[in-house]
Order: sequence, then C-alpha cells, then structure tokens
Amino acid sequence: MPRRLACAGTWASNQRAASLIELPGLTAWVHCVPAGQGHAGGDVHFISVCPSCIVSRIALADVSGHGPTVAVFGEKLRELMHRYLLDLEQSALMRDLNQVVRTDLGDGHYATMVAVGFHGRRGLAVVTNAGHPLPLWHRASRDEWSWLETKRPSERARPAGTPLGLIADVAYDRLVIKPQAGDLLLLHTDGVSETRNPAGAELGRDGLINMVRSLDSSSAETLGTELASALRAFRGDAEPLDDETIIVLRRNDV
Repeated sequence: MPRRLACAGTWASNQRAASLIELPGLTAWVHCVPAGQGHAGGDVHFISVCPSCIVSRIALADVSGHGPTVAVFGEKLRELMHRYLLDLEQSALMRDLNQVVRTDLGDGHYATMVAVGFHGRRGLAVVTNAGHPLPLWHRASRDEWSWLETKRPSERARPAGTPLGLIADVAYDRLVIKPQAGDLLLLHTDGVSETRNPAGAELGRDGLINMVRSLDSSSAETLGTELASALRAFRGDAEPLDDETIIVLRRNDV
C-alpha cells in the first residue's frame, strides 16, 4: 500500500528502500540501493508537502563521500527543506545548500542535486539542477521520452547548474513544465547511468533512455520496478559499484 504524506509532512532517507508515496497530485516510487555492504549510502532523497497540502518538493542528491559527510548534508537539507516548505521554486534552497557544502562539509566535498517543486492545484512542476544527471520526462499522450535540461543551448557556457560547493555565487536555472495526467518524471543518480555490464561496458545516457523506452510506463511503481530489474539484468551477477537511486513521479489523473 502507498504511504500518504500528510500536510507539512516530510520523508527522507539514504538507506536501502523501495517505497510508494502519495503526494497531492503525484505518486512517487523511490528505489535506493547503496553500494557495498552498508545499508546507507551517499545518495540522499527528501520529499515534503507544504502545510496547505498544495506544494510538494522532491529532492535527490549525490554527496561525495559517505558516513559523517552525508549525515551533515542530509541534516542541512532537511533543515532547509523545512525553511522553504512553501516555496515552489528551488533557487533559495540551492543557493543556501551551495553555501552549506562550501562551509560545513570541508575542502574537496561537493554534491550534485536535482529538485522538483510541484503545485498540486495548478499542475506545474519547477525543475532545478545542480550538476546532477538529467531527469527524463515521459509524455503519456505521445508515449515519448525526452531529457529535461534546464539551460538553453546558448547559455551552456556560463557557470550555471554546477555541483553544490564548487563555486561561490552560482545561478541555478529553472525549467517550468506542466505534466499531463499519466506523465512520468524519472530522477536518478549516476549509479544508474554508469552501471556496467559483465564486459565492463557502461550503460550511459543513450543506453538508459533506450532501456526505459522498452519498459511499461503505465504507473510509477511499474516503471520503477521494471527499471530496477533491467539494471540488475544488465549488471549480471555483479553488485552495484556505486549507490543506485531511482525516483519515478507520476502526475495523477485530474
């Protein structure tokens, strides 16, 4: 049974999980497999709903290092997600997180992150990316998958969307979309696209989008479960070399 996140509710983890969560206007399926023998990894995901049950936020981060570094980042992310619980956009959240990584995590640490704010009544999603692997968007009416890139081609040379903690005053672009009923958004960490087969070949971006095109996109849980199975089949008997997190969001029927 899906877990319904209450108004002003939050849900966060960096531990092994496969969970189905109901949000205002969205269903989220979360799959997390830390690499190695531990139950917690460097991928951190956080989901929140504002007190009015209108704005939901889904954030997925990949933090360099494990252990205390991830714990510090996770706690700061939780604190800032609460502070900006009512905000649909992520610009202030990303700005403050960038400063946190620079000052609190120590030299050499950084994090990539993608965040989605969703307005349940207006059906708008605002996507912001800090150097994270690009999300995928499935438009149900066309049965079409495409990448969600926040920067226009003419802007790609400027320092925008870089990982958190690397540059002091970075502008984080936003992309506003309006998913229709049945549409899916797929968020993932690089442990997914960089999965290797027994011969050592990497799945890569092209391999990932071709893989999801072959799967059942009728629900968040179905797509996510089939993708996790397809990744295991691609690896063969090998364990993941990096933390693997998948979040699938489905726009519910209006």
